[in-house]
Amino acid sequence: MSDSPLTLTKLLFAGSAIVLLMYGIYFILTAICIHYMFVNRTKNWLVLAYLIVSLLVTTLFLAASAKYTELLLLETAVNPVATQKLSQRLDLLQQVAYSVKIWLADSLLVYRLWIVWLGSCLVIIFPSILFIGSLASGAAGLALFRHLDKAEANRNLGVGFHSCSVALNVITTSLIAGRLLYQRQRVKDLGDGHSQQYLSLMAVFAESGALYSIAGLIYIPLYSRNSNLVFVFAPIVEAASGIAPALIILRMALGVAVSKQTQAQLSTLQFGSRQHPQTSDSENLTTYGGPRTLSANFHHQGSHKDFSDSNVSGHDGHEIDATTLMEEKQESRSGSAV
Repeated sequence: MSDSPLTLTKLLFAGSAIVLLMYGIYFILTAICIHYMFVNRTKNWLVLAYLIVSLLVTTLFLAASAKYTELLLLETAVNPVATQKLSQRLDLLQQVAYSVKIWLADSLLVYRLWIVWLGSCLVIIFPSILFIGSLASGAAGLALFRHLDKAEANRNLGVGFHSCSVALNVITTSLIAGRLLYQRQRVKDLGDGHSQQYLSLMAVFAESGALYSIAGLIYIPLYSRNSNLVFVFAPIVEAASGIAPALIILRMALGVAVSKQTQAQLSTLQFGSRQHPQTSDSENLTTYGGPRTLSANFHHQGSHKDFSDSNVSGHDGHEIDATTLMEEKQESRSGSAV
């Protein structure tokens, strides 16, 4: 691609338009998330704080990007000396906001990985190491950003920052999607009603944060080769780092995100299907007797019936053998007949 000033100007303008478009999408998603968190009374103050901080950082990036583009395209041509320092500060502000946005997105993905894998600390060890690497390389890159004589070192740090972040996202996306697809296959025989809400393909895509991983995989080669297309793809990566977490939080606000409770529920469904593979129907038996009201669940196929459990519980908390219950009912019927 040509490096002419006109081409660079067009790419910079296109990048600015993408920032505005993606910000609109992100803002609407964030507003919907906050709305449903209050309407459904599923307020999680930590998640709400995450949304607000992410929105503030994204708005800061938008403002800095818009002003920076305006300086380069309009004011620099008129008075380049007066606008140089301001443009450098705005560029640094963009980079800080961009880096913080990436770190926020990465931290949420690591948290979701921990949730989907039932709180397993072992599975998040390597993503956590990558997250620390992203923090270190990103902070070092920001510290050297204004040192023009160290531009090559700063670029290498930038490649390391993006590589750690994208590697983290690819790994967490693969682990989350792999686990959800595995559970989808395991509960498939139970019918769509049990798993579709949590394990549909769209749910897997949203829960795994795949949008940001795809954008990052496209961006890294362009950044490492110092391609001018980074002016277009950098806003896409920044937007994806906000939209992907917003989709996860939206599912949390709607109560359809995968959680420890839903994981346990799906495991129970799988266990129950293995325990009673021949069950075709069920019925409930309830016996009322003052404080010792009893409930038992029968599973039957054809004319044969058996208890699903050997004991049933009374409302007073005592366990009673199911056979004893049936004998008592038969005696009471015999007595009433006499």
